[in-house]
Amino acid sequence: MSEIGSAGSIVQSGTRLFLVGGSSGLDTSALIEAAVQQRLREALTIDVKIETNNVRSAALTTLQELGGDVQVALTALRGAFGLSSTDGAIFEAKAGTLTSDTAIDPSSLVSVTIDETAPTGSNEIIVQQKAQVHRIASDTTTDPAVAFGLTGTFRLRLAGEGIRDIDIVATDTLQDIADKINVETDSTKVQASIIKISETDFQLVLSGTETGLNLKRDVISGDDILQSIGVLDGVSAFKNVLQVEQDSIIEYNGITITRDSNTIDDLITGIGIEILGADPATTLTLDVGNDNAGVKASIENFVTAYNTFRDFVLQNQVVASDGSVSDETALFGDNLLEGLNTSLQRLFGINFTATGGAETLGEIGLELDANNQIIIDESVLDDAIINNFDVVRALFQSQYSDDNAEFNVLRNDSQIQSLNFALDITYSGGAITNVAVGGDNTLFDISGSSITGKIGTIYQGLVFAYVGTASTTVNIGFEQGFADLGVNVLEGYVSVVGGLIQGEKLSLDNQNDNLSGRATRVRERAEDFRERLIDQYARFEAQLSRAKSIIAQLRAILGIDNNDN
Repeated sequence: MSEIGSAGSIVQSGTRLFLVGGSSGLDTSALIEAAVQQRLREALTIDVKIETNNVRSAALTTLQELGGDVQVALTALRGAFGLSSTDGAIFEAKAGTLTSDTAIDPSSLVSVTIDETAPTGSNEIIVQQKAQVHRIASDTTTDPAVAFGLTGTFRLRLAGEGIRDIDIVATDTLQDIADKINVETDSTKVQASIIKISETDFQLVLSGTETGLNLKRDVISGDDILQSIGVLDGVSAFKNVLQVEQDSIIEYNGITITRDSNTIDDLITGIGIEILGADPATTLTLDVGNDNAGVKASIENFVTAYNTFRDFVLQNQVVASDGSVSDETALFGDNLLEGLNTSLQRLFGINFTATGGAETLGEIGLELDANNQIIIDESVLDDAIINNFDVVRALFQSQYSDDNAEFNVLRNDSQIQSLNFALDITYSGGAITNVAVGGDNTLFDISGSSITGKIGTIYQGLVFAYVGTASTTVNIGFEQGFADLGVNVLEGYVSVVGGLIQGEKLSLDNQNDNLSGRATRVRERAEDFRERLIDQYARFEAQLSRAKSIIAQLRAILGIDNNDN
């Protein structure tokens, strides 16, 4: 409390200005503010809770993103099921190397594309001849902008292409003739251009737009335009042949192959050849095999993503020597972080079934260090990929088998490592009516030809299809690989649709919305309280002022001085 003086002073409280201390000498503004702040303590506590939630939500987002990076890296290594049984699967990808038996650079002769359907093996290619377009020229003229004074109609096209009339009038120049030919290029597959040879020599050049086909021409009426400008000679033959048309010719493993194009994409499934040059004296060797480099790169991408995830986990597990936890460990002791970390760690302890005897990632050069981060033994990994490719594949990809050609697995989101069971399918009245394992028909849902493992059963996440028309029993073997299991485990945590982390973030958002509403109401009530206090102190000052005025009048009537007792 402080003395203000009889005149008082103007102060602001909240959004209001008022006179304080005029009669009482009290600092009513401070009293009001102290009372209001007391009421606001709950809102300040809520603000702290909201900020704590925001920090945790941001940390959960980082966890979700890092887990998602691991999932993406593992997806490249997992098996694919259903209609896209090979799409995007790095273990199905093929790679090729091209070598030459001469000093000629193979890339100057051919460009080769290879997809996952290409057969593995070694192939020999000799490019005997590159396909060419037919190209001819007119005689030279001194000015392409001078009219020829010719009138007539002709046709010009590649063999087998559209027939179009080219009408020439007396005012047409060499450039006009070229333009009229080019108007019909889409149909005739012939294009024209004017070449400037020197300051006084210009020439019309006619080219086919497709290789292996020769130019056809006809005079329809009027002047023989093509002969007049020197495209044809006196016996209607092409006068200036710049390049003859020809097919491409290659020898592929000793077989002569001819095409009217330099693009050969129908020779062998999965292999495309683009002819860039010809050299009959050079033999190219195309070796097609597994994409070893791609597999290793995908494994390295997984290791990098996983180790980055582990860095974040370790950061959130740091405890100071005095037992305190820093602000950077927003997820210290968090159930989601610990759950996801434990689930991934558990995968490294599984023995997977792989042809050749390897059962763990450590056997192909991926070991965990003291921080449970992965270190790569390059020599062991390289040897495994080169010499035991199928073993590496089996460690990462799921191995599936069944004994019915009309039955297949469409989707695998399961978190069960190994399943071997007989599926009894009852087909009646044109539809699947019952599905059972060991007599239990409560394990699967049926929708048309789809058979889906029910939630809560060991078959959850598996979707099969049966397109047969008779009752049968299908024997199914299913061994999940590291990548498939990892992707499926991560999905439950990092998915933005139904994942545990996303659910917790949404819960925090809802909490913050509710807390924010509470804080707003507390502040509104505090401001209402401020207004009431201001009014109360104003009435107090007014009443005190009137009392002082009455006392002053009484003193004056009684003749009592302020200094009298």
